[in-house]
Parts: sequence; structure tokens; C-alpha cells
Amino acid sequence: MAFMCFVLCSISYASGEAHVMDISKTDIIERLINFVIFVALMWYLLADRLKSMLQERTKGIANKLSQTQEKVNEIRAKKEKAQQRLKEAKEQAAEIIATAKKEANASVLRIEEKTKEQIANLLKANEEAMEFQEKMLQKQLVAEILQEAFVSQALKLESKDYVGILEKKVV
Repeated sequence: MAFMCFVLCSISYASGEAHVMDISKTDIIERLINFVIFVALMWYLLADRLKSMLQERTKGIANKLSQTQEKVNEIRAKKEKAQQRLKEAKEQAAEIIATAKKEANASVLRIEEKTKEQIANLLKANEEAMEFQEKMLQKQLVAEILQEAFVSQALKLESKDYVGILEKKVV
């Protein structure tokens, strides 16, 4: 109430009038009583509704907060699972790469061994073919020389000479 008087006095002083206003000639007390009655009546009529509305709003906000918190927790769990799967996938990829490298190296070694074996077989077959060709050439040469010897009149051999040559060859 003192505050109201102070406010009224300061308003009248600000208006330029220097005289002091007499509070007894105003209806401030009646207005103040009416205001208090109005506030009390409003509080009586609207307090329960206002309280229930605020409680519902509080509950709604709490529910939304808990739902949001649950979603955040679910997202964190999904993120952790995804990171774990990513880690496992990276480990599997590293294992697959290592296995592939080992298999590639093993394949290279097998191919090198097979190639060496094939080269050795080819060299051996080539040597055998050369020996065979050499023997064939010797046989042809011997056959030609014998043919010339049989056909030629300058060299006449008799059966016992042939038998002697064959005995030397056999022994």
C-alpha cells in the first residue's frame, strides 16, 4: 500500500504539480480491496484448472523428454552396434586380404614348381629326342655305308667276313 502511495505521488510530481495529493480524497483503498477480491476469486475459480493444466504440461514435457532420452539411448546403442559391425568387417577384410595374399603366393609357388618340372621334362624329352635322332642318323649312315659296300665291287666280302664283323659287334 505504501508502494501505491509512492507511485501516485511520483506520478503527480512528474505531472508538474508541486502540491501533495491528499490520499483521503481518492478511492484507492476500495480499488485495492476490489483487486484483492478479484485475485482471490480468480485464484479460487481458476487455481485447480491452472494447476491441472500446468501438471499436464509438466507430464507431457516429462514424457517427451523420456521418449527423447529413450530415442537417444536407442540411437547410441545402434551406433555402438554399427561401429562394432564396422570393426568386425574391417577385421574380416584384413583376414580376407591376408588369406588372398597367402593363396596368391602359394599359387605362384605351385606354378613356378610346375613350370620348372615342365621345363625339366621338356629338356629331358629334348635330350632323348636328340639321342634318338643321333642313333637314327648313325643307323642311316651305317645302312648307307653298308649299302655302298654291298653294291660296290671294290669291296667284296664273303660270308665268313660278315660273320666275323657281326661277332665283333655282338661281343
